[in-house]
Amino acid sequence: MIIVNSQKRMFYIMIRYFLKEKLISLPVSAKLPEKCGAITVLTSDEYDQQFRGTEHYRMLKASLSHIHYCKADVMNGLTIGTLSIPPRGKQQKGFSSFVFYMTDSELIFVDEHNFIPPILKQMEDYPLSDARSIAHFFLAFLQYLIKDDVFFLQHFEEMLTHLEEDILKKNDSSFNRRILLIRKELAALGAFYEQLQDMGEDLEEGPLSKTKESAAPLFGLFTAKAERLYSNVQMLKEYSMQLREMHQTQVDMHQNQIMKFLTIVTTIFMPLSLIAGWYGMNFTHMPELDSPYGYIIICVLSLLIVLVEIWLFKIKNWFN
Repeated sequence: MIIVNSQKRMFYIMIRYFLKEKLISLPVSAKLPEKCGAITVLTSDEYDQQFRGTEHYRMLKASLSHIHYCKADVMNGLTIGTLSIPPRGKQQKGFSSFVFYMTDSELIFVDEHNFIPPILKQMEDYPLSDARSIAHFFLAFLQYLIKDDVFFLQHFEEMLTHLEEDILKKNDSSFNRRILLIRKELAALGAFYEQLQDMGEDLEEGPLSKTKESAAPLFGLFTAKAERLYSNVQMLKEYSMQLREMHQTQVDMHQNQIMKFLTIVTTIFMPLSLIAGWYGMNFTHMPELDSPYGYIIICVLSLLIVLVEIWLFKIKNWFN
């Protein structure tokens, strides 16, 4: 049951599931069936109330105080870890972070952001390779988190393709802002997939019980999938870097064209500046100043100089 307070922050009463052929919701007051794995979702306050004094309490609370990345600490008989998931799409804002505690028979999520309950609700009909194994369910949960990420990354590729088309059409006034946002999201996703690789390797290679041992090869497959997603992100980052260099090349070419134009203009009018300076010295014995045709002669001479220069520049292909 979800309760929304006046500040619109999500709080919920403890949510319970058990594994028996599939994920089945369990009322809070109901007794867990025998030989079935239990999945529980708690807030931090609920976890304090129910598990204070247990052997895993201090470690889990320490992890809960600073969730910045994905990790799994595999010890004899239990696993404690954190997951920090970057936003996907416009609806999700900010990272979704939570802590998990896993044994052979129990999986506990401590979630302050109401991220887990909707996922478990969707997974009620999700196919599980071993419905009674907590390790297999946690693997299915991890796979569910990234099941559509290939298509999500394709969206980034489409955005980069559109950026490339805009560059070619010289319609890239907002290029720097757009490419910066894309690279920022790709950096977060790349770090996320890299951390999932490390987590998968830890879960695959750590001390395992019999039930976890059967899931070890599957954790290896999950690690390989995370590695492929990481490689896709790296490829997209390289593509974005190429677009950035391509845009910078166009900017440099445009600046060079401007400098070339200014150089030509300066060169054309340099002789005219010399003539203006020469006659501006006001020497008293310059015959042109007393001639009634002096002004016309200087104008014709200046025009002739400009025409000759333009003709020479065209021959040298300076206007191209």
